[in-house]
Amino acid sequence: MIYLIGGPPRVGKSTLAWMLLEREGLPGCPTDALVSMLQRAAPEHGVRHGTHPDKAVFAQPFLIEFIRAVAEALDDSDPHDGYVIEGDIVTPVAATTAAELGIPLASVFLGNTKLTTEDLRAAPDWLEAADDATYREIAAWVRDRSAVLRDACAASGHVYVELGTGHTQGIERAYAALLGRT
Repeated sequence: MIYLIGGPPRVGKSTLAWMLLEREGLPGCPTDALVSMLQRAAPEHGVRHGTHPDKAVFAQPFLIEFIRAVAEALDDSDPHDGYVIEGDIVTPVAATTAAELGIPLASVFLGNTKLTTEDLRAAPDWLEAADDATYREIAAWVRDRSAVLRDACAASGHVYVELGTGHTQGIERAYAALLGRT
């Protein structure tokens, strides 16, 4: 089983992935590794880090192939064999496309429509040396992307978990949803 976790930056994707790795013993990979590889090795494809809106679109074919390759490496006879893939290039479209290819997966999408600049400042290494305007801009961008993601999930039937009204409880709900324990 492939476990996909998507959402904008700073909403809790890595936290949820680590929970699966630690509690369930599953291996995994952040899509930042895929983006870094493509940015350096194949810049002509336009996949690069940042908050630009086309990042996931350009990365999707590569993400689907990565998901397919990981799924082929899993032991279908072992119901506990799985792999976690998390990142901001994991979208409802990518999850739907992978499922249509017959890849066994569960997905959840996290958002935070109430993210504040103070929330971002809690992880200063992410926006190291950024000014107040940058913090405000990124917080607004994450809130907007979360709302768009929430609506896309509602339209496509994917699970969206809002973390702006209780982060810890939301992460636990997302964890349960991924494992089919809701």
